[in-house]
Amino acid sequence: MYLWVNGISSRCGERSGTVPVPVGKWPAGQAWHAVPVCEEMVFTGGVNTVVRRGEVLYRPARSTTSTVHRVLGQVRGAGFEQVPEPLGFDPRGREMVSFLPGRVHDRLPSALRNREFLGSVARWIRRFHDASATYVPGPRDRWMIPPRSPAEVVCHGDLAPYNCVVEGDRLVGFIDFDTVHPAPRLWDLAYAVYRFAPLQAPTNPDSVGTPREQARLAAFLCREYGTVPGPLLLDTVVDRIEALLAHMLARAAEGDEAFRGHLDAGHGEIYETDLAYLRRHRSTFLEHLTEV
Repeated sequence: MYLWVNGISSRCGERSGTVPVPVGKWPAGQAWHAVPVCEEMVFTGGVNTVVRRGEVLYRPARSTTSTVHRVLGQVRGAGFEQVPEPLGFDPRGREMVSFLPGRVHDRLPSALRNREFLGSVARWIRRFHDASATYVPGPRDRWMIPPRSPAEVVCHGDLAPYNCVVEGDRLVGFIDFDTVHPAPRLWDLAYAVYRFAPLQAPTNPDSVGTPREQARLAAFLCREYGTVPGPLLLDTVVDRIEALLAHMLARAAEGDEAFRGHLDAGHGEIYETDLAYLRRHRSTFLEHLTEV
């Protein structure tokens, strides 16, 4: 049995009754690699510690975790099972979810930057949305990201390569649902297009292609999802990045270490540059978005 980890040396925890050994922080820009799984493995990333025991992951719970679990349960019950199964909470209050075996890439490798794989991403987003549309929000629900109107579906909130599990050249699941929230379908799709097309400036480490090439791939992703791309897509990408940047700044101002770390690492400047790039090349994007 193997666990995918980010290019780091990993160590197994001792047997029951002792404290497992952390393996260090995940370096950015590296794929995860297979290492043997012992009885327990511990990983630290950002400010969170995640433990795997067998086929169960233990993660720190938030005030929103029960809502996330209800969404995951509804999505799986509606037929989209390519997400972790919610398993409740352990005696220490940690959330428990099933482990999805495979590989997670921080950045999409060139071998997966093809229409077959990217088309499967778009189609799976559509399937996830169709399943999440069956969820009926209630008064108990708590969301990390405020809901947006019209609340057509429950959005993932962070659809990107680093939240996709793959085996070989196949997509096998989506992970990390902490940011789920009710919102329009396009709100989620626009962010996925930003990440996968990608609609990013050349200075962004994840950027690939010219504006023309990016626009054509964005149009392909939209059509595979089942919608027609146009000016509203570009407007929503801009709105989505601005909302992300505002959220990061607000959380950092509240003392959130993870978001403070993102800003210190220059993520805010990357988003600002991408916003300027999208505005500067808007006419080029619009021209090629509508090509058949």
